Amino acid sequence: MHIGKPVFAFSLLLGGMMLLSCGGEAKSLDSATQSEDILYVITNGTVTTYSVDAASLAVSAVEQPVTLIPVTASLIQFDPSPSDQFVYTVWLDGQNLQHLSVFQTDSSGVPQLPAIQVLNADFLSQFNMHPSGRFAYMLEVTNTQDEYSADIRLFHTQLDEGTLKEDPQIQGSYGPAYYWPAFLYGFSIDGTKLYDTSMIATDSIYRERPINRKTGTLGNDTEILSVDSGEEVVIGKLIIAQYQNDTSVNLSYTDILPDTPNPQAMIHCTVTMLRFCVTASNIQLDRSGHYLFFTDPATQAVHVAAIDLPGSKIVDTNNKMPMTSQTPGFAFSPDEKIVYALLAGDGSVHFYHFDEYTGSLSEGGAPLAVVAGSGICPAQHN
Repeated sequence: MHIGKPVFAFSLLLGGMMLLSCGGEAKSLDSATQSEDILYVITNGTVTTYSVDAASLAVSAVEQPVTLIPVTASLIQFDPSPSDQFVYTVWLDGQNLQHLSVFQTDSSGVPQLPAIQVLNADFLSQFNMHPSGRFAYMLEVTNTQDEYSADIRLFHTQLDEGTLKEDPQIQGSYGPAYYWPAFLYGFSIDGTKLYDTSMIATDSIYRERPINRKTGTLGNDTEILSVDSGEEVVIGKLIIAQYQNDTSVNLSYTDILPDTPNPQAMIHCTVTMLRFCVTASNIQLDRSGHYLFFTDPATQAVHVAAIDLPGSKIVDTNNKMPMTSQTPGFAFSPDEKIVYALLAGDGSVHFYHFDEYTGSLSEGGAPLAVVAGSGICPAQHN
């Protein structure tokens, strides 16, 4: 998961209705189950399901597009369950009332109508499905006298049915704050921690809460790090902090830190080590923690760089793909063997094999033309 500096004008989805319409991006903890790669293309509230051949990267549409919400409604978030047996949507109706709907998928991953559950989700946002598929978390935000407060709400999932049941116990509270009180950031790779972040004066604080894997309940917040308004942070197996200020006086850098509270930088990358550490923006970290994807406007490309911890350096692998239509504009399959990218050059989805051992990107299949403004959401159907 990635989030930059929290902005004052909050949108209900992390990053708003961005190119990638996935919300929590939950990845299953069970890697032994056979699965089929799926790509959802979301245009307004209509979803088209594509089957992706993992070897050739050829795609084929499965059945007809499905319209999940009323035409007068606005889709805010679209989340497949880790097994893709169900999809969860957060949407706003014509009366500005928010809802959370659950849809079952068929054997090909196509969402089926009607919804098997529709919940009132007013004041709730940031749906995050746990990688186990057993729990989900949302943030309930209230505004009193121009100050915001927020509670973390826990939902239990009926695994065979996909339906949600809200836990009466509040899992954490934030605020009151003049700015938005907190953002749910996502989960640790092993699913044992939930990350959150909030703005304190001119800084952003990143924290973690332990997750009880049996009950889904959360422990107390522990601060990981504090960064100022010029930094963006990515948390995965490692923590990536990027500060961009004035490249002419070499005040920009990218730091690699351990995923622990109060971390100290293990790598400090300036322009003398790798130019992308300074010129790129919106860095993404692969799940293995070995590679960084630098979106670099200066070269109009997304570059893959290797993290060399023993050598205390970041090294260009010389693998890249063309600039995407948005930033970041690409998404990994849940097992991170495929990269889906909406390229700026033709506005189509392109498909790349990604090798986590070498960092190589190799394009395959034929580009998929999509309607302008569409979102993409990869999944793996078990």
